[in-house]
Amino acid sequence: MVNCLLCNRSLTKRLTVSEIIFPGPIRKQVVCNACFQKFIRYSGTNACQGCGREDKNKLCTDCQRWQQQYGWHLSHRPIFHYNQAMREFMQQYKFQGQYHLRAVFQQSLQVVISQMDYDLLVPIPVTNHTMKTRGFNQVTGLLENIQYTELIKHREKQKVAQSKKDRQSRLKTKQQFFLDRNITLQGLRIVLVDDIYTTGRTLYHAAELCYQNGCKRVQSLSLAR
Repeated sequence: MVNCLLCNRSLTKRLTVSEIIFPGPIRKQVVCNACFQKFIRYSGTNACQGCGREDKNKLCTDCQRWQQQYGWHLSHRPIFHYNQAMREFMQQYKFQGQYHLRAVFQQSLQVVISQMDYDLLVPIPVTNHTMKTRGFNQVTGLLENIQYTELIKHREKQKVAQSKKDRQSRLKTKQQFFLDRNITLQGLRIVLVDDIYTTGRTLYHAAELCYQNGCKRVQSLSLAR
């Protein structure tokens, strides 16, 4: 008997028509429908071409500022809204260290990433202090069954968590990353992956580093926005 990872209710796997007709491995269900329906997906309609949030403009005000600052803007894709259900999930997974919850969204990321065209999939890193205290990088946990490259490292051994900063403090954060590998990025297409997109500051730092080292194109993806 398998229980939902979020509410602990028993799960009953119902086969879809395609699973009955076509042979192959059956995807393991880890969350009940009632729990998963609390997470709201981005529809992709009326979305900002930069950060992906729902906006009537082609580029929202924030992304227009990034465009002015860098001369380019990220093409970012968020999968879910950062609503109350996602906030509670992140509290348990990321801040309380319930690592088993990584399985809740692994399949969702796999599906989206399989539709993207790239050469390297690069997760956003955490500090050495976070790895020692939390014991894992919440982003690579979500990518457990997907090939990725830990190309970027954090300069700071310890930092003030982004969740502890207000918006202006986040935007003023200085470049915090460096390339860890002796790898040529010239002409490569990279997809950066993070757990939450808030202001975009973290992803823009990472993207800037990639472009400075010859990348042809940098896109980004986050579980939530």
